[in-house]
Amino acid sequence: MKILISNDDGITAPGIHALSRAFAEAGHDVAVIAPDAQRSAASHSMTLFAPLKVRKAHVPGARLAFAVSGTPADCVKLGLRNLCPEAEFVVSGVNHGYNAGSDVLYSGTVAAAMEGALEGRPAMAVSLAGSREDTYDRAAQTALRVFDVLREKHLPPLCVLNLNYPGVDDARGIKAAPLKRMRYTDVYAQERGEAGECLYHLRGNVDETVEEGEDDFTWLRRGYATVTVLSFDMTEKDATNALRTVL
Repeated sequence: MKILISNDDGITAPGIHALSRAFAEAGHDVAVIAPDAQRSAASHSMTLFAPLKVRKAHVPGARLAFAVSGTPADCVKLGLRNLCPEAEFVVSGVNHGYNAGSDVLYSGTVAAAMEGALEGRPAMAVSLAGSREDTYDRAAQTALRVFDVLREKHLPPLCVLNLNYPGVDDARGIKAAPLKRMRYTDVYAQERGEAGECLYHLRGNVDETVEEGEDDFTWLRRGYATVTVLSFDMTEKDATNALRTVL
């Protein structure tokens, strides 16, 4: 199968290399089109007022690879429309750090996969709560297993499967789970720049006191990989329908 792989960590990131190797070794035709540098938390932003610069690159396992000056969504849209329109499936990742709960709203990794879905291809985002090289390989192999399932049981149109692998050597299993609303201990640390301007740096971590449930973040903390089916449609249908009676 022809697979387009992208990410938001950049084309040199170990996670995308792990994915490319895994899918190529499984016999798939792999094309990698990814940002030329770090683009984490780009969400679904796109480049509108500047041309995209594209250069050839080398990624292990990939038949062709391009580094693009734009965002993750740019990479997938350009890939499917120009650079490898024959791609049949889009995989994004393996991201450095999970994309669980409400964090999917900020994620360039998830946005790259969602762009694939919007372009009519089945798609999957893959993320990892860890950074060891061998754990990236385990996450990529898990993605390959889930991909084989998706080939038999297709996702609904315009949907993405969001896979997260826990920060352990071996996941205890895979759980299908809903997203959690994440909370952070965020603060903006203030300092003065060289020219006297006021600078703010975002600092913070996950609030570990959040209550446990049957959600994706809780299962990740328990050592399980998680899968969630995401849709572009964020409509709150009941509230929207209720407005019809008052507008």
